Amino acid sequence: MSALASGVLFASAGSKFGVAMASGLVTGCVYGLVALGIVLIYRANRIFNFAQAEFGSVAAFVSVAFLDGLGPFPKLPYPVALLFGLLAGAGAGLLTERLVIRPLFRASRATLLVATAGTALFLISAQAVILGVQNIHVFRPVAPKTNFSFFGPVGGTHSYTFGFTQIDIVIGIVILAVVGAWFFRTRYGQAVLAVSEDPTAASIVGISTSRISALTWTIAGLVGAVAGVLYAPVKGALTPGFMTGIGEVGPLVFGLVAAVIGGMTSLPGAFVGGILVGIIGSIAGTYIPTSVPGGEQVTLAAVLILVLLVRPTGILGTET
Repeated sequence: MSALASGVLFASAGSKFGVAMASGLVTGCVYGLVALGIVLIYRANRIFNFAQAEFGSVAAFVSVAFLDGLGPFPKLPYPVALLFGLLAGAGAGLLTERLVIRPLFRASRATLLVATAGTALFLISAQAVILGVQNIHVFRPVAPKTNFSFFGPVGGTHSYTFGFTQIDIVIGIVILAVVGAWFFRTRYGQAVLAVSEDPTAASIVGISTSRISALTWTIAGLVGAVAGVLYAPVKGALTPGFMTGIGEVGPLVFGLVAAVIGGMTSLPGAFVGGILVGIIGSIAGTYIPTSVPGGEQVTLAAVLILVLLVRPTGILGTET
């Protein structure tokens, strides 16, 4: 093999790996947001929230309804439609806490887990009834005619082509990280952390655990909504429950895996876990032959088991 052919081969292999890394990083950001909401609720209430991803589906469908002027919804500009979608996701989180979690809070954790799963099914059914199962709704990408690329020309075999949709995901994550860092330094942010650490001690010093619980679920709903409106343009055609995954493995499953890998007690760990799940899954999907069904899921399951065997609390988790 000539030196030129060897150089082309290695460049191609490097580009292929780079494309897998870039693609996994983008989807990993979405998984990390879902995992972040799951861990936030788990720390506050010790509940596995199976409705977390569905807050994102609600936000995406409300945004589409305003973008396209569906039914009674007026047609609004892109930023305003997204804002209404985010508010809908946050509202779904608050209503879940008020109408489902609070009346059942003294029930067993297993009962609450089933209640969150029931909430997810209710939200999926509501989307199907309001928007229709047969109607395909497409979430328009941001500036669809603008493309950039890494590792080669736009549309190349071993290049990663992206647009403002993917750029917005990165920008959205950065903004959310800055806002989150600021919020957890405020009085209310410190109260959320205090209740998540020790609800009894927090109530003794005068913190209303009831109000903080409502605030925590609202924040979790907002985080899920951000994940939904960021992932929806990448997904394109939306179906009811696309964030939970109906008939396919959706962001909810990957978010749960990310939360466990990163650590169910660590907010930064949850997001790191999401990035790792996205990158590992993308690399597995790139290099495992298509003749091996479910190669990505099998690889992630193996990584999850390995992490649990080596460090049961997760990468950045601690004993509770």
